[in-house]
Amino acid sequence: MKIKTRPVFLAFVPKLSRIKWKWVVLAVLVLMLLYGGVYFFQEITKLPPQEAIKQSLLNTMYAPSYRFEVTATRVIEGEETLLSALKGEKCLQDTYLQGTIPLINSEVEIYHLGDTLYRRDPFTKGWVVVPTEGRVGIEQLISELNPLGAFNFPEENMEARYVGAKKVHGKRCRVYEIMTRGENKYLQLFWRDFKYILWVDRNDGYIRQAQIYAEHRDDSQYGLKVQVFFTDYNEQIELKPPIE
Repeated sequence: MKIKTRPVFLAFVPKLSRIKWKWVVLAVLVLMLLYGGVYFFQEITKLPPQEAIKQSLLNTMYAPSYRFEVTATRVIEGEETLLSALKGEKCLQDTYLQGTIPLINSEVEIYHLGDTLYRRDPFTKGWVVVPTEGRVGIEQLISELNPLGAFNFPEENMEARYVGAKKVHGKRCRVYEIMTRGENKYLQLFWRDFKYILWVDRNDGYIRQAQIYAEHRDDSQYGLKVQVFFTDYNEQIELKPPIE
């Protein structure tokens, strides 16, 4: 009569399996503790709101390159009407901008490279070359080409606070609200009581999203809302003069 015997090494399989799972659970716990520790460290070492906002504006302003989208809407008693929808690229001091302005039923496409501005004519579809150096009135246009042109805060009149955290395009951000009159002289011609919101990347300090809301100087029922999204920081972007 043959007696079936279990190989000796199989007797250790359940025990080895239990030991293996213990190590897996331990590893997961360690990772959770490390992640929680990093998050806790980031929270207790975050800058005060005013300093964080100032630093994020500097980081974004001096970023070698990025892409952006800007939309402006007019708000009347809660209803929004699109004024403009633009997108562009920025590489150092050079800028490319393209989009539509439904308010005047027009399309716009502009390159600002060095001291020269290239504007696509909406009728001929050709390019008009405009030297910008020393040109009267060109300052406003250049200011409008800069997606950060409206985010200029006088520190002495700025009220800033941290209002929480949110993800923008998968990036974890700290959200700040700013109440100030602003220093953009072109916006101040028609608007007042500016409220800014900035979504600042918690890891690299870049602005991922920004919003402005302001009331019309003559009628508080009318509002202006501008939203800006920033992506592709420090990617390879090369802007060249357009070719016919």
